[in-house]
Amino acid sequence: MKSPPLLTIPLLIISLSTNAEITTDGSLGSHANLPGPDYLIGADLGSQLDGNLFHSFQDFNLNSSESATFSGPNSVSNIISRVTGGNPSNIDGLIRSTIPNADMYFLNPYGIMFGPNAQLDVQGSFHASTADYLRLGENGRFDARNPSDSILTVAPIESFGFLSDTPTTIALQDSILSVDERKTLSLIGGDLNLNGELLSISGTITTINREFTTQLIAPNGRINLASIASKGEVIPTESKLDVNAKTGDLIIDQGKITTSAIGGGDIFIRSGQFKLMNGDITATTFGEQEGGTIDIRADNIILEGVENYSDISSNTLGAGRGGRINLYAKQLDLSNGATITTGSAKTGDGGDIFIKVNGTFTFSGKFMFETKVSSGIFASTLDSGHGGNIEIEANKLVITEGAQISSGTFGSGKGGNVFIKVKDILTVSGKDRANFMSGIYASTQPLFILDHSLFAIDPSYNTGDAGSIKVEADKIILSNGGKISTTSLGLGNAGFINVKTNELIATGKNFHEFFKEYFHSGISSSSVVANEIGGQAGNIIVQADIINLANEAKISTAATNAGGGNIEIDATNYIYLRDGKITTSVKGGSGDGGNITIEYPTFVVMDKGKIIAQADEGRGGNIRIAAEQFIKSPDSLISASSKLGIDGEINIDSPTVDMNAFIIVLSGGFVEAQLKQCTTEEIENPNIFKVDLTRKKVLPFGKFRRLE
Repeated sequence: MKSPPLLTIPLLIISLSTNAEITTDGSLGSHANLPGPDYLIGADLGSQLDGNLFHSFQDFNLNSSESATFSGPNSVSNIISRVTGGNPSNIDGLIRSTIPNADMYFLNPYGIMFGPNAQLDVQGSFHASTADYLRLGENGRFDARNPSDSILTVAPIESFGFLSDTPTTIALQDSILSVDERKTLSLIGGDLNLNGELLSISGTITTINREFTTQLIAPNGRINLASIASKGEVIPTESKLDVNAKTGDLIIDQGKITTSAIGGGDIFIRSGQFKLMNGDITATTFGEQEGGTIDIRADNIILEGVENYSDISSNTLGAGRGGRINLYAKQLDLSNGATITTGSAKTGDGGDIFIKVNGTFTFSGKFMFETKVSSGIFASTLDSGHGGNIEIEANKLVITEGAQISSGTFGSGKGGNVFIKVKDILTVSGKDRANFMSGIYASTQPLFILDHSLFAIDPSYNTGDAGSIKVEADKIILSNGGKISTTSLGLGNAGFINVKTNELIATGKNFHEFFKEYFHSGISSSSVVANEIGGQAGNIIVQADIINLANEAKISTAATNAGGGNIEIDATNYIYLRDGKITTSVKGGSGDGGNITIEYPTFVVMDKGKIIAQADEGRGGNIRIAAEQFIKSPDSLISASSKLGIDGEINIDSPTVDMNAFIIVLSGGFVEAQLKQCTTEEIENPNIFKVDLTRKKVLPFGKFRRLE
């Protein structure tokens, strides 16, 4: 079922049953009304200057049964056409060129619409634009709005020029436009509207392929999409697409943009608002060549999977490295089954993902049962190739409803790293109805394919090490199952975690019945496989001014049957555990428990809190706490134990405050901890105490510390 129309397209879009006509305007040759339905457009109808063949039309329209064939000498490099009559072009037939390798430029500043029967059969690249003129080199100009201003030269096209603040629309309705391998396909105009319907979904869990009625295809080539909303120029270069103008709207509703081939090509998108709904943007490489780049720059990027899902992906299915994905925006909204993915299914390394948002990045997840896709940013490897890295910079980042940022290895290759830098607040909260946890993840786990929709974990499969996670933010809030986590489900080791923030707040756990020990709000690194082949849990470093863990929130490392990771916490103000936990644990086997080191806070407050370093047969981890004041309620716990081995050591370098005493005020007014006359609540919960934490320092950002 097709989603509702996103907007009303202006009068540009008229009925495709319009009587077709191709008429020259007489400015470059004779005035002629060409006979159809197969229109023949030879070089004699235009003007040739060296490699440039210029044509000028009064009107240019094609019905579904019609074709327009451009011809000329083999010396022609560029077929450059304009429409000057003031009417939009409706193209529902075939545009063909018989000139070997000649690029084609089609310019109509009054609008262009491609219909469901539109086709391209050109041997070079194809560029359609509603620009007013093309700039030729430094001094040349091919003008469609003001033909008399033209200065024709032999120079190549340098830019697309716009003279109006309201350039007209280019629209595709159920249109499939394609060019040959290694060629370029461009749509450069006012608003760009690509509308279609989903035809089919095929492939396996590793290579899902979707076909739509609207597609732009440039195998191993390049696709340029630019929406312009002011006077200015669009300048294509070899490695980018520069826009010197305000940008407009670019909407893809159930459509596909792809350069996938032996070597994935490049895709460049420039707009004010870019909206992708139930569509795909893909650049997959299948061979030994490296993939290209997907580069999207817009003021506001909206990715939605309203009925199916939306995906921006660059994968490698061969020995070549996968392509890179770059997103630059002022605001980014990703929701309802939308995904951004890079992956490696063979020996080639996966591509990187880079996202920079100057404002707010809102990321809301939803698991799509029909397609078995959840909202996420994923970088994965399934074989010996290494996974790509994920790097995100934002002013504010909000991750909710099961959305995930995840790097994973399912084979022997190493998983990619995840880097998150947030200027203001990072919020990770909630789960979706399928119990997908919101979070930032890096994992290693074997994958055994059963069929296109099912998979099972095989712990004996040789897996690579998980990537590491580095997070830097002014404030981090983790709630209702929100996590920062690295995990090993096989031979590979879990990656380390490095978190730097002024304030870390984690509260609440997610009541998940399966592996509920591992599903909670907080920061964790774990090895889950329950046999001797399990990988090691990773180390965790947290640098913060304030740390507040409540309602079973955790900073933890855990190993089911392997060595536990270490936890190192550097705090400058306070650490408050209100029924929160800092733990390292080994559930079985001879692995030693991880160590816990807490240094430099003004005070540590434990209200039913737990600091535990435990092991099974191995040595229990050591606990060291160095603080100006250490405040502990009677029902809090500090333990460094081993079930069958040697207990670890506990070293607390701090004055201990007796919580059963009277009011205590620490120097500087840092903490007021008091037991007062009992209320009904306190009779039922006799160990409740209240802490007033008022002082706050500013922790300057610097380089991450790292445990080797």
